Amino acid sequence: MTPSSAYLNDQLARIGLCAQAQVWIAYSGGMDSHVLLRLAVDSGLNAAGRLRAVHIHHGLDPAADIWAEHCQTICQGLGVELQVHRVVIDGTGSLENRARQARYRVFESLVGEGDLLLQGHHADDQAETLLLRLMRGSGVRGLAAIPAERMLGQGRLLRPLLSCSRIQLQAYAEQQRLCWVDDPSNVDTVHDRNYLRATILPRLVERWPTAVASLNRSADNSADAQRLIQDLAAIDIKSCLNAGAMAGDGLVVAALSRLPDHRRSNVLRYWLHQQAQLLPDEHSLQQLWHQLANARHDAQPLLRLGRWQLRRFDGVIYLLVDAELPAADVEREWQLAADGSGQLSFAGGILQAVATPGEGLLLPRSGCLQVRLRQGGERIRLPGREGSRSLKKLLQQHRMPPWLRSQLPLIYLDDTLVAIAGLWVAEGYQALPEQVGIRLSWRPMSAVREGEF
Repeated sequence: MTPSSAYLNDQLARIGLCAQAQVWIAYSGGMDSHVLLRLAVDSGLNAAGRLRAVHIHHGLDPAADIWAEHCQTICQGLGVELQVHRVVIDGTGSLENRARQARYRVFESLVGEGDLLLQGHHADDQAETLLLRLMRGSGVRGLAAIPAERMLGQGRLLRPLLSCSRIQLQAYAEQQRLCWVDDPSNVDTVHDRNYLRATILPRLVERWPTAVASLNRSADNSADAQRLIQDLAAIDIKSCLNAGAMAGDGLVVAALSRLPDHRRSNVLRYWLHQQAQLLPDEHSLQQLWHQLANARHDAQPLLRLGRWQLRRFDGVIYLLVDAELPAADVEREWQLAADGSGQLSFAGGILQAVATPGEGLLLPRSGCLQVRLRQGGERIRLPGREGSRSLKKLLQQHRMPPWLRSQLPLIYLDDTLVAIAGLWVAEGYQALPEQVGIRLSWRPMSAVREGEF
């Protein structure tokens, strides 16, 4: 596909870009991103000042400052606002991966709701990525290689040049007399991608002239297959979810056991990715399943995946955020609104009150409650039952997972335990039909995912 402003406009029309959306160009100063920047300007995106460029200054090359200055000069000449962001490459592991993670943290912080980030990846990048994934033994998801479009923060990421080859982009750049910078690290064949680019891919093209296009078709076919795999997982998981529980959505071990091995692994992989962007390999999935499903009935196995925990309780597998309770959240005053509504962040979770006439806890005149964590030995008298009951035994009978019991918000009024959020209201403190009541609900930190509330 020959690059042109008309082609770019067609791509933007296809995804339904909002007329008020901000469009960002990831501009490294190299040929690919310069071609994309020029196409975006020629397409009229900057007519209303909605086009911006972002340059990530990694500080990894002595010429990094010069590259940033070059990008600033080019953008000024085109009338495009440029933001230069310096990042710190920290952590361990592949330098390339850490630099990529740093870039995308910046991109996600910039892209607002409905906005779009454009990147200049092309067909040769796609072919190289597919070859790399093949050498790593990747599954279908990996062989889908570089997606043409995906969500990014509150907006979207689009790679409109994936159908264009490097040769086509270079022909356009030379025709337009564009000036770009070359990163010397791109020719260092110690890096796998550069080795493929300089040595392997040219030999493939020499033997099979359409090799790049063929590899791109294979990536597209893998992407289609991955969508089908996800569709199957979305169907299978419906019979396995223990949805709506206080502990959050979990997977029922007995239901998973009824699935064939490959479909069970597919459901587990789908669930872990949906919940926490985790992508364990097949061996890890098998180990995970063996340890969680085959433990003793009364055992409470715990596995860690990075900052996440996998736990089994009462025949259900849960995925929990591996976080500690805030030390300060031992006791809090909770002042409700005049109508009895309110929301409180407590012990890492969310406590909510909804005014419900004639139901729940009777709204106190002061509108003020105390919220505490369990200290041990608490007792409560439940409606219709004689005498008080041990909270510990009630929670065991209710089959509440042990890791939630220490987070459980207890509601007090004048030092009297009057309610257990989301569970019970004490005898004598229920709202009568003609009174204002408050329905209390609680979402513990293990059920509150990032980005919620």
